[in-house]
Amino acid sequence: MKLSGLLFGGIIGAAATMYVARKKPAAVAWAAGAMSEVCSGMARKTVAKFMNADWKKEGLGLSPKHSDDTAEKSAAAWEQIEAILESDPSLKREANKIKAESSVMSH
Repeated sequence: MKLSGLLFGGIIGAAATMYVARKKPAAVAWAAGAMSEVCSGMARKTVAKFMNADWKKEGLGLSPKHSDDTAEKSAAAWEQIEAILESDPSLKREANKIKAESSVMSH
């Protein structure tokens, strides 16, 4: 849809609303009340679904499952990180600097 079509439709809708508001003010008030009721009903349903949801079951279903080799993978990853740090002296100095700053901030 083109922007000009959207703007033209908005202008026509505003003009129609003004025309109806002048001819039958009660009709506009009724339409506004009906729209308000529809919106509040939708909001109530949404809040009810949100409050009645079983969050524990959903959370357990979405959590990652730990496997037996997780500790092995973690140890291998740390060994690889240490090897990278040992191979580059400037990187090792930077890592030690970060560790020193974080230990000062945590106390």
